[in-house]
Amino acid sequence: MTDLKLTEVAKAYGEVKVLSGINLDIAQGELIVFVGPSGCGKSTLLRMIAGLEKISGGTLEIGGMVMNDVPPAQRGIAMVFQSYALYPHMTVRDNMSFALKIARKTAEEINAAVENAARILQLTPYLDRLPKALSGGQRQRVAIGRAIVRDPQVYLFDEPLSNLDAALRVATRIEIA
Repeated sequence: MTDLKLTEVAKAYGEVKVLSGINLDIAQGELIVFVGPSGCGKSTLLRMIAGLEKISGGTLEIGGMVMNDVPPAQRGIAMVFQSYALYPHMTVRDNMSFALKIARKTAEEINAAVENAARILQLTPYLDRLPKALSGGQRQRVAIGRAIVRDPQVYLFDEPLSNLDAALRVATRIEIA
C-alpha cells in the first residue's frame, strides 16, 4: 500500500456543492474510517478517490502522483462495494481470479493469490461454488477477496462489514482494532 493525499478536494453536481475543502493525509499502511450519517458524502468521497466520480476541485495524490485525471483502472485501487458486484455465472475462484487473468498474470501467480486470499477469508471450501450458493456474508468475503488478490496500492471499502456473517464480522472488527 502507499500514501494518499487529498488537498482541498470538492465535489459539485452543477451548482450544488456536496463536498468541499476535504484535506486528508493517509500514510502508507494506515487505516482510516469515514463515519457519518447517510447522505453525508462518504461513498461519494470513496468513489472520487477510485475515479468513479469526477473530482470537481482540489487534488488527489496517490504515491506522490496527481491522480485527478487518471482513469480508474490505472490508479492502483481496489474498491469493495456493499453490493458485492460478483459475476453470478462464475465460481468463487473465477470471480477472485478475473482481474488477474485480465492483467495476464501466470496461472501460478493467479492460483497462489486466490488460494492465499481464500485461506485468509475462510473461503477455501467454497472456491468451486457459484455466488447463488453462498450466504450474504460469504459473498461479501468473495468481493473482499477480489480486492486482496489484486494487491493494489490502495484499498477502498464501502460498508464492507455490513453483510459479513456475525462471527467473521466480530473477528474482522477485532482485527481492525
